[in-house]
Amino acid sequence: MRTVRLALLLTGVVLKRRLAYRADLLLQGLDELMRGLLALALLQVYASKTTSIAGYTPAQLLFVLGYSLTGLAFFHCFCGNLYQLSSHYIIGGNLDRVLLRPFPTFLQICFDRLAIEDLVGAVFGITLMVVAALRIPDFHGDPLHLLLLAVMLLSSFAVVVAVFMAFAATGFWFEDRVGMVPPVYNLMEFGRWPADIYHWLLKALITCVIPFAFVAIYPAALFTHGQWWPGILTPLVAILALLLASWAWRTGLSRYESAGH
Repeated sequence: MRTVRLALLLTGVVLKRRLAYRADLLLQGLDELMRGLLALALLQVYASKTTSIAGYTPAQLLFVLGYSLTGLAFFHCFCGNLYQLSSHYIIGGNLDRVLLRPFPTFLQICFDRLAIEDLVGAVFGITLMVVAALRIPDFHGDPLHLLLLAVMLLSSFAVVVAVFMAFAATGFWFEDRVGMVPPVYNLMEFGRWPADIYHWLLKALITCVIPFAFVAIYPAALFTHGQWWPGILTPLVAILALLLASWAWRTGLSRYESAGH
């Protein structure tokens, strides 16, 4: 409860700081919306060339896109500051300040900057899912399925957090201002498309090694196709990924020697 209380206090401080510059907040929100519109435009171009891709209709792919954008927007909002771990905290020496506070290091870094403008992407993603659901004949919108959808979205968000937490932690071993997070981020695009269109090596990569397929296509298939396997494993994958990422984070943190060494 103490950690939760401190997290709420930090959230309040960050929100006051962000709301002090409303014009900047509005512009960045529009930037996030434009990213979503660009992804939608690209989907429309691909979908216009065929009636289905690996058994997915345009409406089903639209649902997958909305699902992906929603989880990603929550990550950008709450954990996007992981991008700064190598440059700002490790190399810049600001991690020393974080370690002096009686609050979990990972949460401090995340709460240092909450990008609330990125929640525009979540609203846009949810809107796409609603529009797509109305076009999918077999979509079930009963309370039980909506609850399952919420659980899957939370699990997919946890998978994204775990992946980038683990790769951000590599900065404790390889001190580089860019780090591993930006290159890995580009792989997330593969998780938005049916895994069967890829070579089996790439499919294995996004399923077993860097589980981006569990960020969008696998869990979304539960609702677009009624296909339970392997999407039903998303909560389990999220738990295992978080455990591995937490171990990597703690191990990396234990070897941190401060910017002065």
